[in-house]
Amino acid sequence: MTRRLTLPILSLALGFTASMDAKELPAVAYEKFASGFVSPLTMIPYGKGDQAYLVVDQAGVIYFLGEKGGEPGKAFLDLRQGIVKLKKGFDERGTLGIALHPGFATNKKVYVYYSTPLAKDGKEGFDHTARLSEFKVKSDGFADRKSERVLLTIDQPQFNHDGGHLVFGKDGYLYLGLGDGGKANDLGDGHEKGGNGQATDRLLGKILRLDVDKGDPYGIPEGNPFKGKDGRDEIYAWGIRNPWGITVDHGGNGDLIVADVGQNRFEEIDVITPGNFGWPRYEGYATFNQKNPGEVVKLRPAPAPTGFKNPVLVFPHHKGYGEAPGYGISVTGGHVYRGKALPGLTGIYIFADWAMSWAGNKHGLYAGIRDNPETWTMQVLPGAKTPGGVDQWVVGFGQDHQGEIYVLTNAGKGPSGKKGAIWKIVPGK
Repeated sequence: MTRRLTLPILSLALGFTASMDAKELPAVAYEKFASGFVSPLTMIPYGKGDQAYLVVDQAGVIYFLGEKGGEPGKAFLDLRQGIVKLKKGFDERGTLGIALHPGFATNKKVYVYYSTPLAKDGKEGFDHTARLSEFKVKSDGFADRKSERVLLTIDQPQFNHDGGHLVFGKDGYLYLGLGDGGKANDLGDGHEKGGNGQATDRLLGKILRLDVDKGDPYGIPEGNPFKGKDGRDEIYAWGIRNPWGITVDHGGNGDLIVADVGQNRFEEIDVITPGNFGWPRYEGYATFNQKNPGEVVKLRPAPAPTGFKNPVLVFPHHKGYGEAPGYGISVTGGHVYRGKALPGLTGIYIFADWAMSWAGNKHGLYAGIRDNPETWTMQVLPGAKTPGGVDQWVVGFGQDHQGEIYVLTNAGKGPSGKKGAIWKIVPGK
């Protein structure tokens, strides 16, 4: 029987080492690397010189960024004429994800996930249609806008819980994280009875795995749980609420790590393997009642029904659900550190909370320490809490060619203005 705890002891589920010795971690600081973006969500290594990096700006442009950072470079791919009109105050739509094909050096294929207006044949009353597309890159390094090949479209009932992050796994397949469709409780118009997260005939609330090298428009890898069975073949994992950050630890054993945003009580980190991660039956480790989402949770371990997967790390929103005094309200996923500047962080998963890490000027960044494959512990990174008290919201993370990690921020809750910035994590004092 798979055990899922209603709320395990702090050192297990909540991750904080209150009942065990904390791992000695190096202090960190932050250096501004780039500025002038709207809301940069992802930065990936690309080439050299002025085309060293690609930065996904939520407002619709994927920019080049040079080796020394600075201001956004030329547009690698401009989708502003194709994306849905974004809300200035707060929005989770836009240009959301990018991944280079593992064979990019020869085939020049890149994959992008973005939000378009509701298609003409889209579901009535829905908010927009999300699109997963393949583009070819020209000899000058720029994407060919006219080469777009649409692989998948997904009608989204709301403007939030889109997910949209993309990665290629160590197995060579493309992974796409999709939220449950928005609103709250995984209920209402556009949500299946019992929640989209548990509806295996729908793609919302899932991690998809696609073989982009086979089929038309893609193939289904062996090992996808519903291949040849009832349910959507594309689904690899289900029971996901709002995956905001997906990474693959290419320097380790290839773990696929997803940060899944909770509702009002808990945030979680999952190491994804095929199976059911619980939402909306569970929020973090706790049972979830769709009609009573604020239900108080007891601190007693309890077995879950067979067939559910545990998160590796959970932290609560406030002290009422444990001893952790409010480490966040919306997890922002990061990367496993594989750089050289901070050897004490090697193999540790660096992540944040959208509101409490920097905008809250309270905790700084977090470390997920992989004590064993099933349970991680969590610590606040020592050193600077923010880059000098900067009031920024952590919306994403990036990596460079050497495995160093960068924090991506915007200056408000929504994709507006030009104060989005990129900060390099460096050794502190």
